[in-house]
Amino acid sequence: MMIELLISIAILVVGLGGILAVLIAGMYSDNRSGQDTTSVMIGEHVLEQIAANPANSNNPVSLTDCAGTVWTISTTGGTGATGAGATLTAAGTVDWTQSYSGVPNNYKMRYVACGPNGAQQVYDIRWNIINITCTLDAAKCPPTLNPNVQMIVLSARPSNSSQAGGLRFITPPNLRTIQGI
Repeated sequence: MMIELLISIAILVVGLGGILAVLIAGMYSDNRSGQDTTSVMIGEHVLEQIAANPANSNNPVSLTDCAGTVWTISTTGGTGATGAGATLTAAGTVDWTQSYSGVPNNYKMRYVACGPNGAQQVYDIRWNIINITCTLDAAKCPPTLNPNVQMIVLSARPSNSSQAGGLRFITPPNLRTIQGI
């Protein structure tokens, strides 16, 4: 009877150990998903701040994060497919292989978000603004085309998380909007 009891305790310990591993993996995955969701929300906030300015305005916008850092957000676009700001890939997304220091000032930020119990998370946010102009002969351009149109491409990710080759387990989302139409 004692041997049977020891065997059942051993089976119980092995089973509980497996359940514990699954619970820990689930908690880690939940935390990572929360950070990814927060990076999208912060990215949307920055994108809205840029898009709130008229497309023909080059006035920078200020944004203060949880740590009290005042970030200057450039709203000036560049011409051509490269625009101004973070480098874009051939697919038109923010290139995360570019080092943070390689992104021009005011087209990047390390935004600090506050969490419960004083926890803080840093998010790396980068953007590019492209001035869209009619490249056809002026007589062939649609008369309704506003000459002050911009496309904004923005991407955000948690900056101090485990990464492989500059990426996390999911590709950082790229948010786009066109303003001034």
